[in-house]
Amino acid sequence: MSERDLDALVVYCHPWEGSFNHAILGAACRGLDRAGARYEVCDLYADGFQPAMTREELACYNEGRALDPLVARYQGQLARAHRLVLVFPVWWNDVPAMLRGWLDRVMLPGFSWEATGAGLAGRLGHIERVDAYTTSSNPTDFMRERLGDGIQGTLLDATFWQLGCGAGTWHNFGGIDQSTPEGRAAWLAQVEDELAAGFAPAGEGR
Repeated sequence: MSERDLDALVVYCHPWEGSFNHAILGAACRGLDRAGARYEVCDLYADGFQPAMTREELACYNEGRALDPLVARYQGQLARAHRLVLVFPVWWNDVPAMLRGWLDRVMLPGFSWEATGAGLAGRLGHIERVDAYTTSSNPTDFMRERLGDGIQGTLLDATFWQLGCGAGTWHNFGGIDQSTPEGRAAWLAQVEDELAAGFAPAGEGR
């Protein structure tokens, strides 16, 4: 395994550093640090990533060319990662527009998938696992049962599965608007402990 490989790539999507999502990012990083993992963080808002695909990008989309240096950088990080950790809020039962744009612009044909005529053939099989840590106003069970299960069902079990990634798990802090400081603190500790205990650094168990 190359010294340049990443145990994990953390993709963070929230515009405010005072948010609970930012606290989740901190807990995730502390857990990865405890595990001795090699990881990098893509902070989409801090990077100034533009989620909308341009006319020029669409014109060469089928060629799979990345015109934006940030897109090329994110692709390089994805190509080196063995695990993906996503941190974002659930907005209107789906991912934020910024994260949707990351998928649209970064997951280019030839890099992350190929058309077969019978569905996409994913090229990200080296990513062994995807964990999404999210927050929502709605309770988690209500989102699963009544609102389409957009994160587990669509994002993880459909989109990342099509891209060839390994198993995806959704970890959600639901009902955040009615949460208590004690409940939020307990969940942050859980995030940190999960990543510290459940993460196998590169070269261990692979």
